[in-house]
This record gives sequence, structure tokens and C-alpha cells, in this order.
Amino acid sequence: MKTLKDGLLVAGLITQLFLVLAGLRRRNLQLSYSFFIYLLASFVSSFTISCLIQDTVSSRLFYVIKEFTLDALKTAVLIEFNHRVFRFYPQVKRSNYGFFVLAIFGLVLYLWLVPAEKGTWWGTVPLDVHAKIMQANCFLFFVFTGSILFYRLHIDGRHKLLLIGFLFSQFPLAFGFAAAAAFGASARELVSRLNSTFFVVALLIWAKVYLKNDSVDHTRVTTDSGMGSTADSGAPQ
Repeated sequence: MKTLKDGLLVAGLITQLFLVLAGLRRRNLQLSYSFFIYLLASFVSSFTISCLIQDTVSSRLFYVIKEFTLDALKTAVLIEFNHRVFRFYPQVKRSNYGFFVLAIFGLVLYLWLVPAEKGTWWGTVPLDVHAKIMQANCFLFFVFTGSILFYRLHIDGRHKLLLIGFLFSQFPLAFGFAAAAAFGASARELVSRLNSTFFVVALLIWAKVYLKNDSVDHTRVTTDSGMGSTADSGAPQ
């Protein structure tokens, strides 16, 4: 198990470093600024916890801060995606913002009606809250993907892969953290390995995003059939 843990850690850090360096290319950076910041924050925080912080108390505190920071950055990715990609489809863009409001309301209600069980294990409360935030983000990633499929929107392949990577990583991660919060320290090791595995797979999907040759077209005029009027993607919406 120790060998698997170390292998996943090394594979994850190397892939994240590659993504950060590849993200510095202008065409990759322009794809999504918030996504690049998410990758950079993920790499720096993972390296810091794994290689620099040795004290257990400090490591746990930094870990909690790291997870909630990444939650906020994933939300920023969703907002930027909706603003930059779905601006070609104004009606879909507005409905997605409506789902944002619904997700926030549902999250608050979820936290109030289903509070974390009090326990002696340090991770019970923060992991429970973190898992619920991740579930709200998962709901929004699912909504965005569903919008593309339902309306048959013409979204470039790189943005589609970006969404698929988040879907592939976030659903297992959300349920994994929920399981860790519910079952305690006994489930922590297994959940951690599974989460790490799915995250490495997501990193490989995102590597394909940065290696894919599709260009981000910000100048085309998109005819919005049934979704609103013709939208010039080069003009601010």
C-alpha cells in the first residue's frame, strides 16, 4: 500500500508540474485562466503538504485550507466557463446562472438539514462540509455537460475535455470525502488511494486538453438557433 501511495503521489506531482509548465503557453493560458490557477494551486499545495510540512497539526490545517481553496477555484472555473463559452448561447448562459443560485441555496439547506456528525476524528466536520461543497460543484459540472448534450451546442473539443476531466475526478472525490467523513479514520486510507487514482486519471485527461491542437476561436459568429439571437463571440456579452 505504501508503494502504491508513493507511486500515485509521484505520478500526480509530475503530471501537475507538466500541466503547469504547459499552461504557460499563451494558447493554453487563454483557454481558461481560472483553470490554470487551479492547476498551479493544486501543484503547489500538494507539493507543500507532501514534501515540506512535517508537523502533523500544521499538515492537517494546511490540508483543510487547501481543499476549501481548491473548491473556490473550481467554482471560479465554472463561472469563467459559463461567461466565456456559453456567451455564444445567451439563453443557456442565463439558465446556468439560475442553476448557480439553485446550487447555493441547496448547499445551504443541505448543510443545515444534514450537519456533520460530531466525532473525535479530526476530519469529520471539515471533510463533511468539503464533500457537500464538492457535490454542489459536481451538480453544476453535470448541468454544464447536460446543456451541451441537450442543446447540441458547438463547443470546441478542448473545453469538452476540460469538463470531462472535472466530471471524472469530482464525482469519485465527492463521494470519497463523504465516505471518509461518515466512516472515519478506518476508511481514510482506502478512500485516499481511490481519490488519488481518479485524480491522476483526470490529470491525464487535462494533459490531452493542453496537447490538443484545437485553437480557441474567439472571433467566430455563432448562429444561436432557438437559444437567442445571433451572437458575435468577439463582442462583450
